[in-house]
Amino acid sequence: MKLGTRFTSFVLMLIALSCVIGCATVRPYEREFLADRIMSFEANREEVVMERHFIETREGSMGGYGGAGGGCACN
Repeated sequence: MKLGTRFTSFVLMLIALSCVIGCATVRPYEREFLADRIMSFEANREEVVMERHFIETREGSMGGYGGAGGGCACN
């Protein structure tokens, strides 16, 4: 085999393995641990909310995150 073919096969095998390894069955009573606040990607929730508010105010749009108010930032 050529080096390029072996490398391509190796990369495809790694991709397939990473897809299979990431699969897991979660029982209903285990979901409470996955819904814990510490599992959130956001380090500081209040800071993220304020940043979204500033962006929505500046752009005059709502980003599908919820919330109320217009573009004047009075709410």
